[in-house]
Amino acid sequence: MKRTVKKALKLSLIVFCSAALLSCSAEAPVRTAKYAVQGLYSAVLSDDGSSALVGSIQHGGSYWVNAVNERRFNWNHAQGEYSSIIGVDIDPSGQYAATGGSRTLVLWNTTTGKSEGFWTTPGDVQSVKLTQNGDYAIIGLNDQTARFFDVKRGGIKQTLRTGSTVRAVDITPDGALGITGDDSSNVILWDMQSGEKKYEWPLSNRIGSVALSADGKYAFGAAKLGNAKIWSTRTGQELTVLDTGALKYRNITISQAVFSHDDRSILIGEVNSNVSLVQVSTGIIQKEWTLYTPKGRPSGASVIALAFGADSRYYAIGSNGYLNVLE
Repeated sequence: MKRTVKKALKLSLIVFCSAALLSCSAEAPVRTAKYAVQGLYSAVLSDDGSSALVGSIQHGGSYWVNAVNERRFNWNHAQGEYSSIIGVDIDPSGQYAATGGSRTLVLWNTTTGKSEGFWTTPGDVQSVKLTQNGDYAIIGLNDQTARFFDVKRGGIKQTLRTGSTVRAVDITPDGALGITGDDSSNVILWDMQSGEKKYEWPLSNRIGSVALSADGKYAFGAAKLGNAKIWSTRTGQELTVLDTGALKYRNITISQAVFSHDDRSILIGEVNSNVSLVQVSTGIIQKEWTLYTPKGRPSGASVIALAFGADSRYYAIGSNGYLNVLE
């Protein structure tokens, strides 16, 4: 994109966002369900929003069916105790799930509830994402690396060295491209077969969230209390700058993001309970919601999981332990 066009786009976004602050109001969820009492360390939704996996502060890991809000399985890393589950994921097929904690990673079958692999990791797991059918995973660790791991057979295929703790990761379903966000403020796109960097994009602060579109065309990254951008993975060029609240006197942190299947929209969640549906090509907010917070509880909840459902329905899970169904 030429510089003049990019400037025009940024100006148009500023005008739009100024108007949006005056005219737009966030909507409430149409349905909620309580999945944890004291809140969550981690959570993930399946690609279609039909199931959820959460790491509860009090009761370890559990797998849920969202249509009936049923806890189907309890998953922990040691018998007779509740594990601190920090990183979780459900693979794109929905058949497998992974839970990660202090130097441990477990692969689970979502049909039987049985463990299909238990592995020790070289560092504490910060984040994890599975490829199709749970064959491989990219794992963000506190040892200044991310690892591309063969979850079913064991073994590290690639070690991705970033120079600082990797807080956020994502990977395409085919395992071709991976993305990491680290404490050195860098979003890095990786060729997962060679382990080489394709592009490195610095942002304004430590990275809070990253995402890849399923087809690998687009990458997203957001800094904590800083800027957020979408790039082309083919050219490395910046495509869209997302408003992170600079017009509200302070930037907010985007804690979670997921692209739609057609790449036209991105669903983003913030640490202040807000969820927004954003147009990828322009950064324009199309719709906004606020997560449910019970009365008498601390106000607000960080958005820690998002998914696109069917028929203009969306799903979000907050750190307060509630599933939110949005329309």
